[in-house]
Amino acid sequence: MLRSSAPFDKVLLRHVTYRLEDGLRHVEPYDFDFTTFVKQRWLGRSLLEVCASEFLAFPRDYYEASIEAGRVTVDGQRVLTGHILRDGQRIVHRAVRCRENPVLDRGPIRVVIETKELLVVSKPSSLPIHPCGSYRFNSLISLLKQQGVVEAGVVLHTTHRLDRLTSGLVLLARSKDSARQVGAWFAANQIRKMYLARVRGSFGSLIDRAKAGAEVPAGIELVASGRVRVTGFIKCVDRKVGKYVYCAEQPGEGEDFKDAATEFEYVGETSGGESVVRCFPETGRTHQLRVHLQHMGFPIANDCCYGGELRDDPTLPLIPHVWQEACHEGEPTSGTPTLEAPVMHPSGIFLHALTYSLPDGRSFTSEAPPWAEVLGTPAVTEAAAVEIQDL
Repeated sequence: MLRSSAPFDKVLLRHVTYRLEDGLRHVEPYDFDFTTFVKQRWLGRSLLEVCASEFLAFPRDYYEASIEAGRVTVDGQRVLTGHILRDGQRIVHRAVRCRENPVLDRGPIRVVIETKELLVVSKPSSLPIHPCGSYRFNSLISLLKQQGVVEAGVVLHTTHRLDRLTSGLVLLARSKDSARQVGAWFAANQIRKMYLARVRGSFGSLIDRAKAGAEVPAGIELVASGRVRVTGFIKCVDRKVGKYVYCAEQPGEGEDFKDAATEFEYVGETSGGESVVRCFPETGRTHQLRVHLQHMGFPIANDCCYGGELRDDPTLPLIPHVWQEACHEGEPTSGTPTLEAPVMHPSGIFLHALTYSLPDGRSFTSEAPPWAEVLGTPAVTEAAAVEIQDL
């Protein structure tokens, strides 16, 4: 489905109805113009080819019929399915009775602190920060307005990324100046971060092997604090699904790898024989923690994209994937389609942004999630929370 660049607040609440059912927040079907501009990788390709290969909410024959009927336009004009895309062109897909994937309903989103410049909240898993793909009104900023945390007309600026499957702190700026400042701190790796992750196996054994000088995976070293540090490079190998891989050695010239470093500290074991670790990313690459943990042999336990398993955990249950109906204007409204075996996908993974410390001395901490409880050891101690400011 095409990502919109149109003003979003104008349709929020007025045309959309939420429904809460079985711990999930659903959005009733709605009409929407999905808008995007031609990307570099689309240049020289046909409109139908791009729609069918990049936007998987509908089948190819749906896009073919929609282009022919003028429901998908380029720069406001009807075109043929074989229209070759050029730089800067604007594509609009007029879709009706759009359906969004449900998200977990955890009640009102918790506000950590609110200042003149920032709104700091603790994002539940399953929610993207801003409207994208199959999540528009089931997104963090939209729900903050729906829940009355901010007025519908207030503009909130994102300052950093936090994956939909990851929970924890999100810093939203109230002005462009504040967004630029905080965004620059994130880009320069000047904001110190602590995450919690729950991984497969006993992470303490890796620390013990490193202390004993035994062989450990490439790119791992023991640091003075008793932590292990992972350095290397990360590359995206599938942009459509957002898949990244690790490389310990400096890649050759022309390779699109980015350097990445993280320190990890063992907290303790859970009742299921898994481990909770504290993660201290020194850089901010996409999926950095997930990739580094997989490389070390201790993937996030329920991260099926990076070595974990697809798990229906009580704290992070699987949720059904909603299929879009191939409906057009003028057609009668149909009920919710019933699938004999609905496709299930994760509502979240065991990864939580716990603490951010800013260069100006401010520090924000969210509550540790239920899955981070370990046997006899708190997931985060006061000393650990303070220590992050000095990293």
